Amino acid sequence: MGRRGDGDETAARVTPEPWMNQWEEKLAIAEAVQNWAFARDFGDWDRLRAVFHPDGIMTSTRFTGPAEAFIANAAKNKTSRSTHFMGGTSARLNGRKAIAESRMILMSRTTLDGIEVDVTCYGRFYDRFVKHEGAWRILKRNAIYERDRIEPVRPGVALMLDEAELARFPEGYRYLAYVQSKSGSKVDLGLPTPRSPALEQLYREGNQWLEAK
Repeated sequence: MGRRGDGDETAARVTPEPWMNQWEEKLAIAEAVQNWAFARDFGDWDRLRAVFHPDGIMTSTRFTGPAEAFIANAAKNKTSRSTHFMGGTSARLNGRKAIAESRMILMSRTTLDGIEVDVTCYGRFYDRFVKHEGAWRILKRNAIYERDRIEPVRPGVALMLDEAELARFPEGYRYLAYVQSKSGSKVDLGLPTPRSPALEQLYREGNQWLEAK
């Protein structure tokens, strides 16, 4: 039997397996998630804009609307001292669509009743991604809020919270919403939290969107 030519062997070695293609696509999605956090936290608005689809939608505790409006609001807010720590990303693909969930910690430093405080909120981002102009872009971003905490920056300082007001807010983002409300923001009280109807609806609608042709 004749020996296969070197050219054939090289072609066989470099032909990607289907799982490799999927891995590369998922890696690109994970990078986009990380780019969102860096661009948002460090004010790189053009880079942040590039992460979103032109019709992208952003949802958070005090904003729901076009990504472009979200970016414009963030650019105008000169006093924001919030940062995002991003953990791992798990993505599911269906052609040019994907659903990605990413671990997230929101860390915000602000002032409450004259006391400097740190608010830390743990959760995850739930993103609908689409392939647009050769890159994965966020079509819609939702946040799932799991739990949060508040503490004074200066040790030993006592915080006096209005317990009745605090109880109005969902457990997953109670302290974050309390601080934002005290600062004059209107906070959405129906966002997804663990075991909530809003979370069930988010998953149901996301799965339907991903599976649709």
